[in-house]
Amino acid sequence: MTDECSRIGLVLSAGGLRGAAHLGVVRRLAAEGVSVDVMVGVSAGAVIAGYYAAVGLTVDEMLADAAVFKGRHLVAHSFAVRVPAWCRPLVDPFAGIIPSRLGQLEASRFDRLHHGVSAIGVVCHDLTHDRPRYLATGDDGGVRLYDAVATSAAVPDMFAAQPIRYRGEVSEFTDGGVSDSLPVGFATMPPLAATHLIASDCRSRGAPLAETDRLIYLRPHLDDTTTLKAPKASLLKAVAAGEAAVTEDVLARIARWCT
Repeated sequence: MTDECSRIGLVLSAGGLRGAAHLGVVRRLAAEGVSVDVMVGVSAGAVIAGYYAAVGLTVDEMLADAAVFKGRHLVAHSFAVRVPAWCRPLVDPFAGIIPSRLGQLEASRFDRLHHGVSAIGVVCHDLTHDRPRYLATGDDGGVRLYDAVATSAAVPDMFAAQPIRYRGEVSEFTDGGVSDSLPVGFATMPPLAATHLIASDCRSRGAPLAETDRLIYLRPHLDDTTTLKAPKASLLKAVAAGEAAVTEDVLARIARWCT
């Protein structure tokens, strides 16, 4: 659906469990044949981008995860990473699908991508230097994709900051949403260099972006899903809200990028 002049980037915001709406956005775009060249994610968005573009899960596989995922699984996992290694087998069963999916993420790389995506970007927050760190295909600073995604989604007070070696120096990395929760600028900078952007914003607060002829801003309507709490079936409702945000008008605007 794209031509050689357009390099479409999909930016997925922070938002905790609200980030399930990103799946609906991805599903709708894929169903309509929109070719996403660049995926950028932060916090919850990094998880979606990482598993779709780097691990290679299909949207249906991730939707199946959303159907069984519970907020308590995240709490159990946060406890599991703090206990001694010998205790992990006792705690992991309470973390649902998280342990097995993390195993898949361990084998992923910035330069081995799927679903037509040619580059991925992840934002982490560097506590040591109090600034965002932008890790991307072609410029990862020596950080593994697994570590980038895991620390980008490390909710403060729930997960301890992790020592990460970045460009030869060890710094404490944590949730990327602390410093750049909707990284549209990152997506347009080299080496990602997206020329046109679709920004999916699942944050509970934050000013909306002003749209341009090269930027489409989506804010799914999420009325009963919070950052860390989702009533039964709420995650699937969030997915539906993300899909609904990609309207016929949005698709028509994307089509004009490709002519």
